[in-house]
Formats: sequence, structure tokens, C-alpha cells
Amino acid sequence: RRSRWGALLGDALAGAGHRASSTVAGPSATPVTLNEGMMATVCRAGVGAVYGQPGADVTVLDRAGGVITVGWRAPVDGGQLTAECRVDGNRVLWRPLDRPVAGENRWMDQPGDPVVTYSLDGSTLTVSQSLPDGTTTTTAEAVTTEEEAR
Repeated sequence: RRSRWGALLGDALAGAGHRASSTVAGPSATPVTLNEGMMATVCRAGVGAVYGQPGADVTVLDRAGGVITVGWRAPVDGGQLTAECRVDGNRVLWRPLDRPVAGENRWMDQPGDPVVTYSLDGSTLTVSQSLPDGTTTTTAEAVTTEEEAR
């Protein structure tokens, strides 16, 4: 059965605009080049993991210059929350856009910020979030064989 994330991943890997790269884990450790569509898929999964949202509930609002803007329904009042995201190697970097104090709307890449990474391993897209207290959470989404990176 082909999942929604699997379909998005397959479509993204089929595109041509290359901007970031990662490594597929496994015996050959083949570098994978990500196009803008794949970066959007990784950002949806990564930001979703940070904010406790299923990736399917996070939508791409804009793509510009390697930065993906995503949004999701606010759990408390039903409004929309947004963040920007970019992929740097295997790291998913993001910044919230809705914090009431402008200085809090910064890229989360400082010491003490959560670290979000992703990997492609065979037919699985995995997102891991490591919190400053040492807690790590991991989510994974299967992709079908024809969607795997080559």
C-alpha cells in the first residue's frame, strides 16, 4: 500500500531541482540529492515532529530560495500556525513565524535548541528530534520500492 508520504516522497525524488543532500543509510551509503519537492516533504515531516503534528496535517504554503514555509491548524483555537524550514545536510532547521515576541521567531540552530535530523534508509524516511535534556523522539514513514532513492 502506498502511503501519502510515500507518494509525496516519490514525486519529490522524481523532480529535477537539486538543493540539498543527505546520505541513504545502509551498506552502500549512497549520497542522495534532494530537490525542492523532497525538501518540502522532509520539512513537513520535520516541522510536524517538532510541533506534534502528523505530517499529513502540515501543508506547504510557499517555496522560495531553498526555504519552505509550512503551516498547520493550531490545536487550541483552530487558527493557523506557520514556520519556515530549510534542509542543511541531514539537519532540518526551522523557525516559527507566529511567536508574540519577534526575537523568538528565529532559526532554531543555537546551542540548547532541539536538533532535528532525517535519513532515508531503504524504504523509510525517518525524522529524529533530540531535545536539550537528552530526550530523543523518532518518527518513520514507509515509502514504496519505486520511490526509494537510487
